[in-house]
Amino acid sequence: MAVKLGLTLDAFVGGALVDLYGKCGDMNSAEKVFDGLDTKDLVSWNALISGFAQNEYPEKALKAFRDMQSRHLEPNSVTVACILSVCMHLAVMILCKQVHCYILRHGFLINNILIGNSLISAYAKCGIMSDSLTIFNQMSDRNEVTWNSIILGFGMHGRRQEMFQMFERMKETTEVKAEHATFTALLSACSHGGEVAMGWKYFNSMTQDYNLEPRVEHYTCMVDLLGRAGNLNQAYDLIKEMPCSPDDRIWGSLLGSCKNHGNVGLARVVASHIFELDPTSIGYRTLLSNLYEESGRWNEVSQVRTEIRDTGVRKQPGCSWIEVDNNIHTFTAADCSHPLCEEIYATLESLSVEIKEEGYVPLSQSTAVGSHTKD
Repeated sequence: MAVKLGLTLDAFVGGALVDLYGKCGDMNSAEKVFDGLDTKDLVSWNALISGFAQNEYPEKALKAFRDMQSRHLEPNSVTVACILSVCMHLAVMILCKQVHCYILRHGFLINNILIGNSLISAYAKCGIMSDSLTIFNQMSDRNEVTWNSIILGFGMHGRRQEMFQMFERMKETTEVKAEHATFTALLSACSHGGEVAMGWKYFNSMTQDYNLEPRVEHYTCMVDLLGRAGNLNQAYDLIKEMPCSPDDRIWGSLLGSCKNHGNVGLARVVASHIFELDPTSIGYRTLLSNLYEESGRWNEVSQVRTEIRDTGVRKQPGCSWIEVDNNIHTFTAADCSHPLCEEIYATLESLSVEIKEEGYVPLSQSTAVGSHTKD
């Protein structure tokens, strides 16, 4: 309709379209609309940067931000918050520091809740909780997101006692009240720290003290917590008692715990639920195949691998990145696109030889031949 009416070049309509396409995950169309705009105002630039950030194109978001600056367009708090979300996604400390300095130089106030919350989260993702806490203490106004961000940050880095203390501080304030996201952060930290008793305490507190009905994500945290602790049957019973329908992620969490604890029988039951929900799942079938392999059940391994081939779906390779000398390097599995590819693989091979000389034996190999790693 906008094209028919000739409105796509209008800054207001065009900016709204860029924002719409970004929220729908279609960044190709968002870029085309943006490139065709006669006038690119701050709103349209923010929509483009936000779209890149939300759809996990951090390098493109940073490039768009620099392009905007080169056109002498001053960013606002929305722009800065978007760039901080990119810092959080990349977890690059130097980039986070640079954006923080930019905020201070250009007069953006830390007391702006949007910017303050974004800084807390960005520093937490980079592992600099001291700076997150400094920002938190400097803020005169805080909302639920502020408290949730600092609580999640402490939990993310295993600083559970500080997280529990911060939650107690939150309970003492009159300005905010714990919500679903707060308990997701608390339960996630309990899961990673093996705090089973505390996990049950917070899970039960949701309904008893805050009149909050646990959602799928809270059940997922509890299943993960119980699974890590080896309480697999209890985790399975909790899933069966859920008032809402479990998704493949919660079943997948339990399947991962079955693998870690070598429970083949329960793994079969759990896998059947997963494949009902997602018949073409590759990742979970691979996990099940690995469990069978570690247990020496080679017929089952062959069967699962045949199922994987029959689906005709290939597993999407994971992507990772690392910062070296202020440059971000991205890698995928079996990646040969990096200009230093040969040197990288040579170093990797050298490290593999060294760890094998120290006694490391790959898990599948140790299962097959009955070997054990040295101390």
